[in-house]
Amino acid sequence: MFVNSSKIDEMSGVGSVARELRSAADSTEDMTASVAAIIDAVRARGDAALVEMTEQFDGVRFEAGGLEVSRREVDKALTSLEAPARAAMEKAAGRIKAFAEKSLAQDWSYQPEPGVTVGQVRRPLERVGVYIPGGRFPYPSTVLMTGIPARVAGVDEIVFCVPPGADGSVNPVTLAAAGLVGGYRVFKVGGAQAIAAMAYGTETVPRCLMIAGPGNRYVAAAKRIVSESVTVDLEAGPSEVVIYADDSAPPEYVAADLLAQLEHDPLALAVLVSSSADIIGEVRRSLEAVEGAEGSVTLVLCATAEQCVELANALAPEHLELMVDDAARLLPSIRSAGCVFIGSASAVALGDYVAGPSHVLPTGGTASRLSGLRAEDFTHVMNVISYTSDGLESDAGAAVTLASLEGLAGHARSVEVRRNGPDQQAEV
Repeated sequence: MFVNSSKIDEMSGVGSVARELRSAADSTEDMTASVAAIIDAVRARGDAALVEMTEQFDGVRFEAGGLEVSRREVDKALTSLEAPARAAMEKAAGRIKAFAEKSLAQDWSYQPEPGVTVGQVRRPLERVGVYIPGGRFPYPSTVLMTGIPARVAGVDEIVFCVPPGADGSVNPVTLAAAGLVGGYRVFKVGGAQAIAAMAYGTETVPRCLMIAGPGNRYVAAAKRIVSESVTVDLEAGPSEVVIYADDSAPPEYVAADLLAQLEHDPLALAVLVSSSADIIGEVRRSLEAVEGAEGSVTLVLCATAEQCVELANALAPEHLELMVDDAARLLPSIRSAGCVFIGSASAVALGDYVAGPSHVLPTGGTASRLSGLRAEDFTHVMNVISYTSDGLESDAGAAVTLASLEGLAGHARSVEVRRNGPDQQAEV
């Protein structure tokens, strides 16, 4: 593990440090062409391409009929969970469900004038696809953090795609989480080929209306390409944490949270910003005492507390921890973060598992314009308009005038015929 240092003396230096940190974290490798070739193959040859690529990339050979995990296997995984593991999963599931229910926007309507009612109603997507990473670790938490909001939104069928292990199976704790979500189908398919299968459908994998879930750079590139044909949630790349700490923060907490992000991915962005040289030095010593960690951490010493906040906003990180005295007072000044953790007790890992909000969050600085995954992302909104005869009389004149300004006589006539009655000649 590398521990890098940076220092900001002038306010003008915030932008340059932010760009330098983002540049170091961003991959320059362009995999668009190779990912596009994978997508084209799946689109053209369906299950046959999935079988070939699973053998090529995962080292596992399936027959086409072996790509889907049976319900019996999922049920067995769930019933085989040890009691503490099941209790923890059920607690997390309950929290995620409660948060999703609270945050799901409700249908609404109002009357701008008597006889005119407008509003919006939400309808769930019928089928959504969710990518669950495999690789270094199993992620049952991601199954819960994506599947439960979709179920709360009312989605009937959730298609999970999970890369198979070396023995051709999906980790049983991941399957158990799918069992808790319900309304699922699970396929042993990973990488860009899984995204293509969910976007376009194959003989086995059904076509989905939306694709959600985090993944590696190949998965992110595939989601960008298929977004012309299917809705995608957001681009969730390597994990990120920015910690703003002062002398009130325990250095051990800060170091532990920086290291926790590197555990996900050595490419993770892990940054401490502080105006205290003392906390920077203590955290450095804690980090340098750790052996075997991969990746890099950057410690940024700012001249003022205001610079710390400005740098955090400029980075727009996936996770932002405020380990400062009276941290809640800073929330109004935070403009850009996927999730904000207030106070030293609020570890990112608590948000990863049990707090309730989904841990699928924007990365790469996109938190300046994108939100974390929510239940309403699994819905679409329909506008609703209703007029009575009184409302028609109130608005007809303005509508006819505007239609006439645009030269659309048919539009104007369609309003006038209602105002005059079906037996009267409309005059426009």
